[in-house]
Amino acid sequence: MSNLNDEFDDFKENENSTNKLVGMGRVRMAMMRWWVIVIFSVLGYVAAIYTLSIAEPSHRAVGVMEIITTKQHLVGAELEQERLAMASYITTVASKMVAPSQLSKVVNSPKIQAIEKAIPPRFSMKPKYWRTAEELNYKSAAEVQTGDIVNMIRGGVAVRPRGGTTLLDITVTHKDSQTAVTIVDAIMEAYLETELTRKSGDIIEAFKILRDESNELAQDLESTQRSMEAYKSVMTTDAQFRAKRDQLVLLKQRYKSKHPRMIESTALHDDLKQRFRREIGALLQLETEREFWALYREPMSQYDAVIADQAADDAVKEEAAENWLSFVQRVMSARVGLLQARIGNKQSLYDRVTKRIAEIDVAEENDEGEIKIAEPAYPSGNVVTDKYKRLGQGLVGGALLGFGIAYVLGMIDYKIYDVRTLEEAAGLPCLAAIPEGEGFVFKDEWENVLTAEPNTSNAEAIRNLRASITLLGRAERHKVILITSAAPGEGKTTVALELAAAFALNEQKTIIVDLDLRKPRMHSLFPKLNADLGMADVLAGQAELDKVVQKTHLDGLHLVCAGSKAPNPAELLQENELHKIISTLSEDYDRVVIDTAPVLPVSDTRLLVRHAQSVILVVRSLKAPVGAIMRAKQLLATAQAPLVGVVLNGMKRKHLGGEYYGYRGYGEFGGSGGYGGYYEDKK
Repeated sequence: MSNLNDEFDDFKENENSTNKLVGMGRVRMAMMRWWVIVIFSVLGYVAAIYTLSIAEPSHRAVGVMEIITTKQHLVGAELEQERLAMASYITTVASKMVAPSQLSKVVNSPKIQAIEKAIPPRFSMKPKYWRTAEELNYKSAAEVQTGDIVNMIRGGVAVRPRGGTTLLDITVTHKDSQTAVTIVDAIMEAYLETELTRKSGDIIEAFKILRDESNELAQDLESTQRSMEAYKSVMTTDAQFRAKRDQLVLLKQRYKSKHPRMIESTALHDDLKQRFRREIGALLQLETEREFWALYREPMSQYDAVIADQAADDAVKEEAAENWLSFVQRVMSARVGLLQARIGNKQSLYDRVTKRIAEIDVAEENDEGEIKIAEPAYPSGNVVTDKYKRLGQGLVGGALLGFGIAYVLGMIDYKIYDVRTLEEAAGLPCLAAIPEGEGFVFKDEWENVLTAEPNTSNAEAIRNLRASITLLGRAERHKVILITSAAPGEGKTTVALELAAAFALNEQKTIIVDLDLRKPRMHSLFPKLNADLGMADVLAGQAELDKVVQKTHLDGLHLVCAGSKAPNPAELLQENELHKIISTLSEDYDRVVIDTAPVLPVSDTRLLVRHAQSVILVVRSLKAPVGAIMRAKQLLATAQAPLVGVVLNGMKRKHLGGEYYGYRGYGEFGGSGGYGGYYEDKK
């Protein structure tokens, strides 16, 4: 069960890594489909040109309002312009004129209701000569709802203060010139009417509400303060009583009850106690305190009943008197705290209300004065559409749409395109990127690309793979190299053979072993060699190792074929036998290259990786999905494979960099993620 849970956690981690990869590469994959973005950018530009050709001209009307204050009449307009408060007031007026509630009053005015061309025809992509008469006609204000006209006005109205003045410019844009003029006049007249109503009624109503609230707070505050004054007298008596009782306790320790000082102190103590009880009784009779003390009358009455009982012992009566006194003192202390808090709150609220009344008084005395129409509405001519803005919007909108489509295409594309995509998917360095081409296609017998086409990009990729392995560390630590792939058909056999040839040409004694016992291919590339005996025969005990090692036509390169076809190759891959065979080959050769079966279809490779010092995963561009690569890596890691890197095979040349040895810049593989020097053939 633990192993199953571990495998499930590994699978979820693998899935999360895949999703992270896709998220990181989506934008880059979208930009690789630049032609989609270009096409839609052109379409957006053409659409903008077409909308410009069918757009009807708009008309603009302008009206001017002026704000005249009391101070302007007294000191002149030049000094009034310097008031910062005036600028704030003008901005407020501008906002109120286009508020939805104010525009509703405008729409309901007789001027607006009489407009015949209120709502212009809807915008249509059809040319004018294709539209019907109904589609070209305006709608009158009587035919449409109030909300439609309000929305139409809000979309075309603008109220802007004129800098350095107390003037407001009201601008309305409409398809009909006369309608625009009428709307501007209606807006100015409706606002003047609203202001007149506000000044005549709103301020008076506000004063009435605030003053009523102020009077009520004052009465409540006065009543609470009277109660507090009554408690202060009782608290003074209580403090004197407590002090005298403490003094009496000290005297009892020094004198007897018959001592004159004891008699005097006891008399004063009893007198203060009686005074406290009388003051408490008077306090309970206050109208403002009856409701509060009604909750505590029952326990107080119980104590009083014990005190008045003639049959009760003096000690019981004294204890009841002390309990009554302690109870009343606690209740009184709580009540005093409550009254003090209430006085503070009431006083704060009363101060705020009176301050607000004073502010309204000042605002009324310093009212900004009257607002009048300085200039009635007049038409200002056609509104020329900003064609450059419209064309730019079409171009940018088309580009964004094209990018969105390319982004979606990238979301559903999980293939490997270039080096960066492969490294992100596998989490391993890319040792080499081999471009697609005909350099690895053989008619009769295999010939290594370094000898046949030494100046091609394919040859340079193999040299780069050899150099990458050499730079991994000391040769004896990376002598046994296992080449595999996630799925069949990714070119692992060709890569293994070319890598072995590259080591042999570098004067390293090399042997390549075909351990893909299910579908061996190595023997078909060497038709002159004996393919009947091979590794399967050695593992089955039918042949000795030295009998199956064959020399190829390339100096320094030896080969062990797969041999006889085994019905169940996994049973032949015994750990002890494999360890002995690979150890023997490691002693006799500088490099041992092993070609194995793909990882995902069968389990053979996972049985072999423990005997290798370096494991390389071959991935063919545009063939293996990201999930397959991640799963193959996970299986190899579970088998404790010493993964050192990946090889990208068959990469499209458009994903490569510049010309031969031509890196485009430091830190970059190339224009689309391939290595910058991956490499065009020399012409």
